[in-house]
Amino acid sequence: MKTLLLNPFKKYQENKLVIIGILATLLGSIIAYIFSARFDGVIDIHFVSSINLWQPFIDSFINISLLSLILFALGKYINKKTRFIDILNSSLLSRVPFYVVPFFNIGTTMQKINTTLLETLKTDKVPDLSNIPLSFIITLFIFSIVSILLLVWSIAILFNGYKVSTNAKGVKSTILFFVALLIAEVLSKIIMINLPY
Repeated sequence: MKTLLLNPFKKYQENKLVIIGILATLLGSIIAYIFSARFDGVIDIHFVSSINLWQPFIDSFINISLLSLILFALGKYINKKTRFIDILNSSLLSRVPFYVVPFFNIGTTMQKINTTLLETLKTDKVPDLSNIPLSFIITLFIFSIVSILLLVWSIAILFNGYKVSTNAKGVKSTILFFVALLIAEVLSKIIMINLPY
């Protein structure tokens, strides 16, 4: 089970993984649309008041493409035998944990919490947090913990896929991986901010 959840690249062939990854991406994008979530960054997700059907698909395409291209370039630097399909699978499957997060917005729950918090905090006076319902605080706390765990899970899948794909070893390869992830995050933000929607 641990291998399946953290390192499926050791257990399944690349052709099966790419199909699973693509199907998961399509399903995850539909879920994001239903619950008004935007994957507006390689390691980001936000809830919005309105969303078009195609936006989560574009978000996913940009995130997966950037991760794949940047990690493939790094992989080639580390090991000339690195294959693009292996890096692509790592990028596709690392997104799966993110597709759980939109469910928190069932009944626009997270949107209501975000709106309440923003209205409370943007006042010129000292924010009166007592106006925030206890249920909102508990939900936000649970959401934060679960989101962090899912993010760690996502990065673990991506890192394990990167290691298997490139045969990377040592501290240098680990540092380069996180630098590449940071670059992908920054670029994804820049691209999405400048998109005409």
